[in-house]
Parts: sequence; C-alpha cells; structure tokens
Amino acid sequence: MNQFGKSPVMNFSLLDFMKGKALRTSLIFFLAFSFSGCYPYFFKDRMFRSEGMGFFTISISDLPDFDKTSKNEDIKLEHPIQLDQAKIKDYFGNLRYSKRSSVGYFSDFVFSDHELDLLARDLPYTLKNLPEDKLLLIISKYDDTQSVISFDEVTSCVLWAAEGKINLLFGRVKRELVDRDAALDFSRWTRIEKIRLAHGFDGTEISEGENVDFGQIDGLPLRKWVVFDMKNPSKYKFTPRKQYQPVKLTDENDRP
Repeated sequence: MNQFGKSPVMNFSLLDFMKGKALRTSLIFFLAFSFSGCYPYFFKDRMFRSEGMGFFTISISDLPDFDKTSKNEDIKLEHPIQLDQAKIKDYFGNLRYSKRSSVGYFSDFVFSDHELDLLARDLPYTLKNLPEDKLLLIISKYDDTQSVISFDEVTSCVLWAAEGKINLLFGRVKRELVDRDAALDFSRWTRIEKIRLAHGFDGTEISEGENVDFGQIDGLPLRKWVVFDMKNPSKYKFTPRKQYQPVKLTDENDRP
C-alpha cells in the first residue's frame, strides 16, 4: 500500500488498461483514415443494390466545391424526389457521351438499353427515400457486348436536386473493368475515384444535344454536369432506340 492507500499493482493495471484502450482507439482511427484515403467514398451508406446497380448516400462535403453549384449562399436540397420510371427514361435515356481514342472519337448512349431499364426500375425507389441533407451516388456496371471476350464497364455519377433542377454530375463513363473478379465482387467494383466539380478531361464527356444543358463552373460549361429542369418536364422525352437487325443480302443488295 502507498501513502494514498492504493495498491501499486492496481495503479499499474489501470494505467496499462488506459494505454491499451488509447492504442486501440488510435489504431481504429488510423485504419479508418487509411481506407478512406484509398477509397474516397469509404464511408458511403448503401441505400439499395442490384446485380449491376449500386445506390449510396454521401455527404455534401464529399463533393468538393459544392457551394459553386449555385449563386445562392445557402443551397437547399429538394429531397426526396418523386419520379416514376417513364420520367427517369425521359431525363436519362437520351444522354450520349463521346470518347476519344487512338482512332478518333466514339459516341454512344451513356446508359445502354437494358442498363437504362434497370436504372428506371430501381432509381425511383432510392429517390423517394433520399435524405434531405445527402447526395445520391450512383454506380452502374454493365457489359454492352455480352461476349466471352468483353468486359463490364462502370459508370459513376452524383445526383441531387436544388432550385427546381435535377443535377447529374458524372465521374467515369463506361470505364472498362479488366479484372473479371472485380466485376463479381460488389465491394470492389463500387470503389471509384472521387467525382469533382472541376474542369478536366479524361477522354470522355457528355455530348451536346437539343435538350442537354450543362452546369457551369467559373462561367464555363462543365461537360460532365448535366442539369434537368423539373419545372419544364415536357422538355424531355425519351426517344426509343433503333433495334439493328442483321442485313439480309439479296441480288439487288449485292449489286455494285
């Protein structure tokens, strides 16, 4: 016993316990920080998932420069959002993208036919349950070609509604997953790079169209930020895509 009437063994045990607890807490914070550094949306909250779709909520702070999306100092998100399947197709179904390659520019739809059907089926559920203070992170995985030598491709975007408009900010568009194992593991193909409100060029951008409006950063259109006017929904109408069939050759077609 010491002069305070306490056992040295008990003092040592308590001190050792406190040090161990502090060490464990520090280790947890270190691991969390490490993982969040490797995967920018490590702390995203899953709302819904299917085989090729992942829907998550992220904080406003996860989208750098979000305050630049409006001239108003206080940006009020207009969530939840009520949209049916038909309106999802009207808004998103006509979007096309262009990709620069070594042989020139390639253009196609952002969301393929069946991919669009899945989006229209699942997105309304997540939008009507979207918290008023969160942004929606959408990650879609799809293989357009569906062959033994083709790969799944990932498209990522952030969605939010404010000032009567739906905003869709794309990250990567149709980025090929060359690792087949990653395409089968939900936790792996949903690890994506941070999406930013900044000008840059990674080889792809959303193509201009009759009813395609871009958000602006520093007075210039950001061609990965598409804005839909919810106050004028009739402006957007999905155009069914042509179904290409094999060409049947005849004598007339064979002639030069």
